[in-house]
Amino acid sequence: MISYIRGPVYRVSKIPFNFTAAKSYGKDLIFWGGAAGAAVATFTDNWPLFQQTFYSKIPYFGEHWIHNPDPEDVPV
Repeated sequence: MISYIRGPVYRVSKIPFNFTAAKSYGKDLIFWGGAAGAAVATFTDNWPLFQQTFYSKIPYFGEHWIHNPDPEDVPV
């Protein structure tokens, strides 16, 4: 005769943290985290709030987002 199982059998791991799983997921999480950060930086490039708060404070590259027009180009 066939014996049926009433429901799933849950088991609790004796080790609270699995280091091998963390090492295998770590590379993927770093990759996708970097990709998400690059996407946020790409899509917020032209927002003045992000330019003044974050991008203008980046060493060496922050000069790109600081707006210093020539005095001749400013309307009076």
